Amino acid sequence: MRHLDPETAALLALGEQSTSASERAHVEACATCRHEVAELQETVTVARSTLGEAELQEPPARVWQGIQRELGLSPEVAPSVPPPPVVSLADVRARRSGRARRVVAPLIGVAAAAALIVGAVLTWNAASPRLGEQILASAELEALPQWTDSTGSAELAQTSTGERVLRVSLDASATGDGVREVWLLTEAVDGLISLGLLNGTEGEFVVPDSVDLERFSIVDVSQEPLDGDPTHSGDSIVRGPLGA
Repeated sequence: MRHLDPETAALLALGEQSTSASERAHVEACATCRHEVAELQETVTVARSTLGEAELQEPPARVWQGIQRELGLSPEVAPSVPPPPVVSLADVRARRSGRARRVVAPLIGVAAAAALIVGAVLTWNAASPRLGEQILASAELEALPQWTDSTGSAELAQTSTGERVLRVSLDASATGDGVREVWLLTEAVDGLISLGLLNGTEGEFVVPDSVDLERFSIVDVSQEPLDGDPTHSGDSIVRGPLGA
């Protein structure tokens, strides 16, 4: 099954109407693409709820370095000076809704959408220090037999607003196509909850209040094929129990 390209996923997450009926139907039928769009929508929601239609202030250099790293841009593509300090969601939507559908336009669209999403979140994070946060538990994640060179760690924190957040770090070699997914398991591995996809080596995941961490106390990171099956592949990279 052919999955959505990054631009189309970004357009759907932003609520654009320029996507085709077949693309929207594909998302309904494909669990992998539906998961990806849902994660992008969560990011957009965070950015919009924090910034609304307000203008973004010029970010520090590390924000644009993060965008370059996240998008895999080469030094030649990265700007030599910071971009203009004022960009708004409203302006981006207006520009994109009127763009001609040429061959070059999709490439510009995906870069703009990804930079907007990543830049907004990185700016929000940089402006929001982790004050009043309490570390609830941590875990050293041990490699499974087929991933002997892998290491990982996890930290469970409660923010000043009472939200529980699991931060995961993974060092594992890439093997073939697929994605990495973070799970909470029971000790007997008779129950599991997906927290989301791990993009890169580090990720942060909100743990819903409804999740009983006394029961789902094992952190697991798996390698998942792009086969549209949302269940655990059985190919765990690292795993470990949360402890005080």
